[in-house]
Amino acid sequence: MKSIYKTSMTFIFFVLAFSMVSASEGGADWPQFRGNNHDSKALQTDIFQEGYGLKVAWKKPLGSGYSSVSIADGHAVTMFSDSTFDYVVSLDATTGAEKWRTKIDSTYIGHDGSHNGPISTPLINDGKVYALGPKGHVIALDLKTGKEIWSGNLPNDHKSLPPFYGYTTSPMISGDVFVIETGGPNSTMSGFDKNTGKVLWSTGNDTVNYQSPITFNFDGTEHLVCVGDKYLYGLDPKTGNKYWEFHHNGGRTTINPVLVGSNKLFFDPTGREAVLIEINKESDNYKVNELWKTRETTRTLNTPVYHDGNLYGYTGNFLCSVDAETGKLNWKSRPPGAGFLILVDNHLVVITRQGAMHVVKASPDSYQEVASLEVFNQLTWTPPSFANGKIYARNLYEIASIDVVPTDMPLAKAEQAEKQMWLPNTEFGKWVSSIERAQNKKHLIDNFMAKQKSFPVIEGKKYAHLIYRGVASDVAVAGDMTAANANAPLNRIKGTDFYYASFEFNPDARLNYSYNINFDQRNPDPRNKVQVPSVFGPMSQLAMPDWKRPMHFDTPTHEMRGMLDSLNFESKVLNNARTVKVYLPAGYENSKRRYPVVYINSGNQAIQFANIPNTLDNLIGKTIEPVIAVFVDAPNSGQEYARAQRDQHAEMFATELVPMIDGKYRTMAKAESRAFIGGDEGAYAAIYTAFKYPGTFSQLGGQSTHLLAGNGGEEIFALLGESKKLSVRFYLDWGTYDYEGNGFSWIDDNKKLVKLLEEKGYNWTGGEVSDGWGFASWRNRTDKVLETFFPLKKTQK
Repeated sequence: MKSIYKTSMTFIFFVLAFSMVSASEGGADWPQFRGNNHDSKALQTDIFQEGYGLKVAWKKPLGSGYSSVSIADGHAVTMFSDSTFDYVVSLDATTGAEKWRTKIDSTYIGHDGSHNGPISTPLINDGKVYALGPKGHVIALDLKTGKEIWSGNLPNDHKSLPPFYGYTTSPMISGDVFVIETGGPNSTMSGFDKNTGKVLWSTGNDTVNYQSPITFNFDGTEHLVCVGDKYLYGLDPKTGNKYWEFHHNGGRTTINPVLVGSNKLFFDPTGREAVLIEINKESDNYKVNELWKTRETTRTLNTPVYHDGNLYGYTGNFLCSVDAETGKLNWKSRPPGAGFLILVDNHLVVITRQGAMHVVKASPDSYQEVASLEVFNQLTWTPPSFANGKIYARNLYEIASIDVVPTDMPLAKAEQAEKQMWLPNTEFGKWVSSIERAQNKKHLIDNFMAKQKSFPVIEGKKYAHLIYRGVASDVAVAGDMTAANANAPLNRIKGTDFYYASFEFNPDARLNYSYNINFDQRNPDPRNKVQVPSVFGPMSQLAMPDWKRPMHFDTPTHEMRGMLDSLNFESKVLNNARTVKVYLPAGYENSKRRYPVVYINSGNQAIQFANIPNTLDNLIGKTIEPVIAVFVDAPNSGQEYARAQRDQHAEMFATELVPMIDGKYRTMAKAESRAFIGGDEGAYAAIYTAFKYPGTFSQLGGQSTHLLAGNGGEEIFALLGESKKLSVRFYLDWGTYDYEGNGFSWIDDNKKLVKLLEEKGYNWTGGEVSDGWGFASWRNRTDKVLETFFPLKKTQK
């Protein structure tokens, strides 16, 4: 996400741990997540040949959920939520017609970036379906009818602690033993009789969150690999007895081991560094050795696949290939975009988060796409499955079956990607077209670059052209002009080192951007001399001709300046401590007057990035009254501001922090003299606190206010809608180039907020501005926020 506040991306890094499960009968089926041999490989061959493409066979609506599709005996089984209950559902694998659905429990409500519904993938074995609901319900059903055979409950039966995003691990079966990671005291892993649900064994003291078990055979012995938060265990699946263990010390992340060869396991314990280990037997004992580590295939929820000596997976949003012998990178590619993959007939079948399906040759030489199809047009966060010649995919709204069919277009001839961020009718666009046709490209580009007085190149009042020149295999831009601050590849003039992107902006627009070079290096534009601070590090500023730079946050030229007092504040409500910095206006020490107070979330960034103390020094006595400013940080802002701890955070402010500040400093200790402001989730927390504790604050400021559904958005709209009208007023602004993409929009959410406030009879000022997201944007209007709440009183004559 776009800030250190955004932990919807916490969700992305810890949950949706699509799990590896054990094999069932039926080589052409895909009876559980990652296929028959829990390796993400289809067993069928001769699927992709010259003259074949992709076509949707059937597609139908499906409720929210992340479970993948298991296919066996004509059934396509998955799980979903209708926002009232969570279900296991069986569809006809050929037609998509529903055969049955069985209720698991009331819906697991999505939170902190997640959507409603189940995450674990059901398992089909021996005429039964086994499933784990997000609240810990384990259920065995008859495959034909969906009727319950037996059930259990992990929290009740095993004292298991539910993971933050619900139970995610997927079960597996070895022989007659149903195995699941239970995560209770002395039961990291448990084995059950698959026919009755009777507990056969439990073992381990490690905690479990988003991990799943696999099995592999080595030296004539079946090894059950159980993954905990700190250890990898090799167990006897029949008894639970331990063969070996490996201390990975990774924490509560997604760990799905990949078998490499016969006795090696590849996994990513930390989310930042993956490791290959080798298991060998010496006499009667097993020994585990670490072979190599890599930062490739990390920062992703996709589980890699091993094929012919190479690993294929994602590093962040980029598809890549890694040599399994050395851990060295073979290649990395921006296409097809972030997603999830399986292996079918020597090809990678990828479904991207945007819902596009791509077929790519599984080759260590380079990225070679051979077919693609737009399957969905909304967020997709589930890997595909393959059975009986068909690909099965789902997203948060639909499920589909895709056929491999004859086509007139050879698969090996993928079309060249269409230019993006390209304005051919501008003067710059015409110049680019002429260079593409020219023979002496380098000379002409040299002349063009020498003529430019500054970068980016601004054409007229509304066109801006970003330019990068240098040796690179890939150059992308990320910033206020790209969806969700994601990397967007620059265009390249073929045969040159000249990269470019063109945009049309408002004449008074101001935006932040940075370049990503060769997939990993994120830096400001080296040719742009104007840099601004951000939570991502320094970024470059793009300013259109009519943008006027504010001066209020510059270093004051006068000597009358306030001072910052620093406090260590301990909260009993939140059971943590935080630094609080208090700005005291010039003359505070020598006066006896009392002052209004403005509380500011994300305090250190407000000081360092927005220079608010400078603004206060420059405005006090000129356009605003003297005011005390309290800069407050949150040790866990991602949870405290808008998510799981928002109520405790509001209580802390109203019952602990405000009384402490009123007791220590000469404040006007009344709501009418208090303002609470912030940006993004800090703005959410300000508004939420004021309405949870009426009479604490009467002036609320929000810039690019976070209102994202599933991340506290519904709760704050409900709070505002249901509350009685309070004596509060608002300053609210958001940017034309604010945070949006992948189905969400800060712009639309903020417009929805002010519409609700107007319906409730509230007064507000501010509105949409031609700016972006972050402190480099918000600081441009700090003066307006303060002048709205603390205007300088006119002197009586």
